[in-house]
Amino acid sequence: MTIATAAPHASFFGDVAVDVAVERAGGCARPIRLRGATSLVNTTTGEVRETYSSSRELDGQTYVKCGNRRASECPTCSHEYKGDAWHLLVCGLAGGKGIDPSVAEHPCTFLTLTAPSFGAVHGLRRKGPCRARRDKPVCPHGRPMWCNRRHQDADRDLGTPLCPECYDYAGHVVWQWHAPELWRRFTITLQRLLARRCGLSVAAFRERCRVSYSKVVEFQARGLVHLHVPIRLDGPDGPDGSTSSLPLTTADLEDAVHTAATDVSLTTAPLRDGSAYELRWGSQVDTRSITGDAGRDSHRATRAVHPEQVAAYLAKYLTKATEDFGLPARVQSTTRARVVGASAHAVRIIATGSRLAGEGEPYARLRDNLATLGYRGHPLTKSRAYSVTFGQLRRARRVFAANPGLDPESDVRRILDDDADVPEGFELVSSWVYVGRGYLDLDQATRAVFSAAMSRTR
Repeated sequence: MTIATAAPHASFFGDVAVDVAVERAGGCARPIRLRGATSLVNTTTGEVRETYSSSRELDGQTYVKCGNRRASECPTCSHEYKGDAWHLLVCGLAGGKGIDPSVAEHPCTFLTLTAPSFGAVHGLRRKGPCRARRDKPVCPHGRPMWCNRRHQDADRDLGTPLCPECYDYAGHVVWQWHAPELWRRFTITLQRLLARRCGLSVAAFRERCRVSYSKVVEFQARGLVHLHVPIRLDGPDGPDGSTSSLPLTTADLEDAVHTAATDVSLTTAPLRDGSAYELRWGSQVDTRSITGDAGRDSHRATRAVHPEQVAAYLAKYLTKATEDFGLPARVQSTTRARVVGASAHAVRIIATGSRLAGEGEPYARLRDNLATLGYRGHPLTKSRAYSVTFGQLRRARRVFAANPGLDPESDVRRILDDDADVPEGFELVSSWVYVGRGYLDLDQATRAVFSAAMSRTR
């Protein structure tokens, strides 16, 4: 009798636990499960006041959102990340969240930097077929170096080499690996060019002008990254102050950007076969002035773009990575990439990366970046004074959720940490341990509920 009556009772509480867990995790696809407590401790007497404990929950566990930016991994957290990224980007272009709208008057351009060519690949053409050639040439391996097809967006051949044997996969991976260093050198060169234009030393230029930016990475179909960068010129106080007192316009900034992209280079250390590469940016360098006078919903190719249009365009790419190549978030080997269904082009890139990782110290960590095809940078980076931060936006969201009456456009940079309201003489102490990831199935939830109930009873 005891067993017969316990089963439906357990099932009921298991169902409830699962439903409650989904609600507590905010709809996250794979939440992190924690066990522990947060308490206030009197620093003088040692008195402990428990403010929250996972033991209060039905199953004795606390569910925290995974925070994954990839839409393929968690649509809910990805949507939230995309919204935060939009605010971070647009506030640096048009103001908001405490940043003065006058920031839109600062010289600003939308830069796109591309990778050079490492061999002919299939691509989209606005007019005509992919690579129409009347002479129909062939490569040394006997493969056609022409293509009369009109590819569609979902075509798996897009970005793949016409001849994999002719394609320089080693150069592809080496460039991808060094792309962050190329960007660093670009920013240094840009500052020097702007300072020279003003007749100042770099140190004197920095005292009167700040170069602020936000860099977003997009993977092309050929497996190489594009860099999309809103770049802005500020006065010494960053986005909160007036424009720089130097006689620099958006046209001056764009001219310096093109010169810097052309001048920057990086010579790599020789590989075991003796080959070395002189790395540069691709020849396609595009700049478009960012101004509120541009059409916000216009899709025409113009030389000016609206701040909200730029933010929406960039936020869209931040929720993607290399899923289009059939790759998961982590790849340890070429075999793993092939098993999960990665494209043949991606498998070759990963195989080349694995080989180069054995070349020595300069490329030893390539194995940790196989899932991003050798790119080791972050999807979004920004200069210190570009805009608000992700942390400030998340902290503001928590505060606004607890206080719905607050102005959502208040300065999120002034919102204090979560422990700012700790009483004087007390200290906030948290102790949490990782339990697992993802939701419990019905049997696990049932056991967790009874385990938590017994613990509370004891």
